[in-house]
Amino acid sequence: MKINVYITVLLLLLGATLTAQVIPQGNSEVEIGTATNFYVTQPLRSYPQVMPQDVPHRIVPRGELSEKRQKKADFLNSAGESPSQVDPLIQEDGFTRQAQDPIENFDGINLNVSPPDPTAAVGPNHVVQMTNGLWSVWDKSGVQAAGFPKSITDPLGGQNSGDPITLYDREADRWFISQFQFGSSLLLAVSQTPDPTGAYNVYQFPISSNDYPHYGIWGNSYLVAGNFSPNGRFYAFNREKILAGDSSAEFASLTMSGFVPGTVFKAPQPVHSEGAGIASGPAPIVWFHDNAWAGVATDAAVIWELDIDWTNPSAATVTGPLEIPLSDFDSFITGTGGDSFANIQQPNTSQRIDALVHVMNYQAHRYDFGTHESMVFNFMVEPVNGTKIAGLRWVELRRTAGNDWSLYQEGTYVDPVANESVFMGGIGMDQQGNIGLAYIKSGETTFPSLYFTGRFAADPLGVMTVNERLIVAGTNSVTSNSRYGDYCQLTRDPSDDLTFWFTGEYSGQPRKTRIASFKISDIVLNVDELDKDASELIVTSADNRLFDLTLLTETTSDILRLSVYDISGKRIVYEQVGKSNAKEYNTKIDLSSASAGIYLVEIGNAKTKLSKKIMVK
Repeated sequence: MKINVYITVLLLLLGATLTAQVIPQGNSEVEIGTATNFYVTQPLRSYPQVMPQDVPHRIVPRGELSEKRQKKADFLNSAGESPSQVDPLIQEDGFTRQAQDPIENFDGINLNVSPPDPTAAVGPNHVVQMTNGLWSVWDKSGVQAAGFPKSITDPLGGQNSGDPITLYDREADRWFISQFQFGSSLLLAVSQTPDPTGAYNVYQFPISSNDYPHYGIWGNSYLVAGNFSPNGRFYAFNREKILAGDSSAEFASLTMSGFVPGTVFKAPQPVHSEGAGIASGPAPIVWFHDNAWAGVATDAAVIWELDIDWTNPSAATVTGPLEIPLSDFDSFITGTGGDSFANIQQPNTSQRIDALVHVMNYQAHRYDFGTHESMVFNFMVEPVNGTKIAGLRWVELRRTAGNDWSLYQEGTYVDPVANESVFMGGIGMDQQGNIGLAYIKSGETTFPSLYFTGRFAADPLGVMTVNERLIVAGTNSVTSNSRYGDYCQLTRDPSDDLTFWFTGEYSGQPRKTRIASFKISDIVLNVDELDKDASELIVTSADNRLFDLTLLTETTSDILRLSVYDISGKRIVYEQVGKSNAKEYNTKIDLSSASAGIYLVEIGNAKTKLSKKIMVK
């Protein structure tokens, strides 16, 4: 996944170089380290603007392979036949609902770099997209922020190696951006405020085996896995310290025992907890096993769990693997013309493009519905062996309190119109449990284009019931090489928890990326979900130090956010509040260390917030 694009820019930063520490612990599976470099940037809006046409043209020629890609090609060329000849879950009907049109639909960063690797996240007011070379910020109407796009070396520094990822850290209201320095380090940056154009805390962590990173947020950790060595290696970062701009922020390096890659190239997924509320308990990492692989007997989803306490990270443990059998599938499509990565057909050319075989598409999401948790993910399959036509196996796992993850539903989505390939999917769930699935489609009559489908929570299990809808049509075939989109990303809008935002690559000149939002739900929620007129927010105290907060409402059962601000606007308390019973939210606010004065207490969700002033004497 390495891409070399060099841009000379003015780097404005306040810097401090640190000494790397990688310390083997008593548990041989855990190593603890700290950053080799930390600095605080100037506001990013002040950095130089870089226009896409000024980024040097970079195309990986056909047949030019890195050592790792050559190893993968050798493996693919020698891969055996899958026992699965016809996928038993191929969806051939069940499309009973009409899709809504995309809500917002605009081009992201278009630059002549192959591949562009787009990722994007959404917050209350902004959309942030990163590509191999540039990143940018838009409002939710598609208006690009003044002075953008920027080089991804601003603020991340170093050589522009690529494989960038962006996340919106919902519970902290901050932005996370990253790229790798291929073969040497991972670069992470977190915004100091909710404004993605402002200043960032930047960390350089000495992680040398760092290809194709996939990130997620769980509890008090940022997690990353990918094409790392040795097999099953992954990393956790101290989220609290990174958010605070603490240069001593640690990372923990751990290994998933029993990890079996499909090739020397792999992409296990740290599960990203999306939605209101900080995830508690061990953090899951999910992968799949194909019984065509050596040492694998059953097609399955596979889960490991990380338990880490950042007050004593060296005591972290990884449990698993938990294997959850799936219906038969074939995760391999053979290449053509001597190119192991040339899998997917395009119109009017013999050149095929990479389907990303043996890879789980970015990213896996987890949602807490109170009665249960759901996890969703997807990966490419060949529904009928030997056809070189791709489909998407999508999976929903569930668990209830005290129980392990188990299979709830799965399906194999194929082109419902013309028997073209669908691949590189992004999947997510809204707050009602409806699923959205966006993807690339390409084939004999379809230039690489972006579409979406979905299903309602109450629909028959295992099928996408929403007729596919076009996001944007490609305009030409990619003929320079077989490289095509190693990343896409689908995330849920925190402003309503019903709208999905998707970014992916479609074909054009130069290489094109798109940002689009859409809904599966046909319900328009009342903006005032907390029902201010009927709700009663009560704050009491017997000693003016410990305050009991009670919110009476039957309108919502979501996990709510509680903040306490001092007179200057500084937030001094931030926590999540779950519902105590059918009518009440209850919690205790400890202001025993606060100075005497007036404070603002705010509780609510992304749609509505209630506030009350309290006095500390």
